[in-house]
Order: sequence, then C-alpha cells, then structure tokens
Amino acid sequence: MEILPRAAETAWTWPSWLDPGLTPDRRFARAYERLGEERRALLKGLIADHYALTPPVAALRSDCMLELASGLRSRLSTSPRPFVLLLTDAGLDAPALFLAALMPVLTSGAAEVLVLRLGARAALPDALLAACELAGQERVAALGPVLAARLLGDCAASGLPGLVLYPDTPALRRLLQRPALRARLEASSLRLAPLRLPRGLGLWRDSPDQFAPERLEFLFAGHSFEAGGAQPGSGSRKGPDPERLAAFAAAPRDLLLLPEARLGAGLPPARLIVGESRTGLWTWPELSPDLFAVASRSFSSAHRPRG
Repeated sequence: MEILPRAAETAWTWPSWLDPGLTPDRRFARAYERLGEERRALLKGLIADHYALTPPVAALRSDCMLELASGLRSRLSTSPRPFVLLLTDAGLDAPALFLAALMPVLTSGAAEVLVLRLGARAALPDALLAACELAGQERVAALGPVLAARLLGDCAASGLPGLVLYPDTPALRRLLQRPALRARLEASSLRLAPLRLPRGLGLWRDSPDQFAPERLEFLFAGHSFEAGGAQPGSGSRKGPDPERLAAFAAAPRDLLLLPEARLGAGLPPARLIVGESRTGLWTWPELSPDLFAVASRSFSSAHRPRG
C-alpha cells in the first residue's frame, strides 16, 4: 500500500484527444464473433476463476483510528487508485496472461481503467478484444510510441496517484525510458508496476490426448512449453516412467501443467502448478491488493482529561 502525505483527489478523466484512438463497439463485436464459441467459453471460464480469486473489494474507502497506550494516535484513510492504465504490447497478448492482469484491476475499485496496447489499432488481437468485451472493459486503445508517451505524460501531470501496470518487455522499457518522459514520471505521483513475464513453462502428459496443443496455443500465444511424458499424436498407451516425471518436475519453473491425477502430495518446486481443467489459469505474484490502494496517514497525541 502506498502512503501519501495527504488525502488524494480522485476525480480523473482520460484526455479528449485520446478518443480517436479508442476501439469502437463494432470492432469488439467483430472480434467476439470471429473468436468462436469454444474459445469464448475458455475466456469466460478464466474470467470466472479470476473473479473468484480476486473478488471486488469489500470497502472502497476506509478510515481507521488507533490510539496506543503511549498516547500516540494514528489515523489511516485508504481509497482505491483513481485510475489504472494497463499498458500492453505483444508480450501480453496471451489471454491467460492478459486476463490475469486485467481482472485484478477491474475488481480493485479503481474509478477509471484504460487498456492501451502499443501499436496500430489493426494489430489489436481478437482474443484481447473479446476478453475485454466479456470482462466488461470498454476502454481499449491502440497508440504508437509518440502518442503513448503523450498519454503517460498527461497521467503524470494529473498529480494523482494512478497506477501504470505493464509487462516488462523491451518495447515498453524503451518507451518508459525516454529521457523527457522518464523525468516526468519520476517526479509524479504515478506508481509504475512492471510484470515479469513467465519463464520456464512446462507441461507433463500421461497420455497423448491431454493438454490439446491448439488450446495451449490460444491461451498462451507466443509462449512455448517444455513438454514431457506422452506426446500428442503418439499411439502408445504405455504410461511414462515415474522416474522421468520426477526428473522433469524437479526443474524450477514459473508454471507447470500437470494431469489432475498428479496434483497430490509432494508437488514439484514450480511457483504455480495447474491441472488440465484449469489450463489457462495464471496469476501474477506482483499483484497484491495493496498495489491498488493509496493511503493518507496522520499521527497526533491523544487528548487526555486532567484529573
């Protein structure tokens, strides 16, 4: 949780010059239709899972007074960030990764949310737009580096403690390290929160029909898995050697996909282990609830009656 020296004003509207860059409703509708029913069902399942994992915050604002025996009085007022800019590029196009970032933002209580993808509007992936449509995120824009830097500069100039969430990719690092923009960001109340893209993705199949390749390609587009065990298309019905599984699973990974029957005691040392029924479920360890809150704290002395 970020502590501010005073309560922050929360009113914020995105600049009007951004309007031509926003994605029109017809583009959302076209992406939704082109994606197809099966893939839409996968997105709906992920949205439901993330909604369950990060439900809407119970209290948008809180005010807590604490008086200690020493006479110290502490007051803590918290509120959600006035706006969140989810800045993306191709590094976050995979629906599994994108929804894992978007859903905590949407349930955080932030008054304004914008998804901005670096690049041309024509390059916006159907899966990203359909995911936003299903999640209820209506503001999606596509801008080149010059206008994206302008928007970030406007956010910095607002004086508000907004949040810029982005995957730590070379293109976005270059954007944020532009000298003039970097100086403005560092002098502002904005919080920049990079997301480290997953490394060491692995999956194990006990039979060739598990973890369909086309489903993996859709959910984790652009991210490859090291596969062990049975291979798709293989006619062998013999189960993999248990020693091979132990050796495969021992490697440290950010994500390991395992058949449901393998999810028992003695799990391997991966950060996240997911069964086949939840194949696309990913979580970002950087996204704690405190990231989306700002606070104003005061200290004073309790007034005690003289006797």
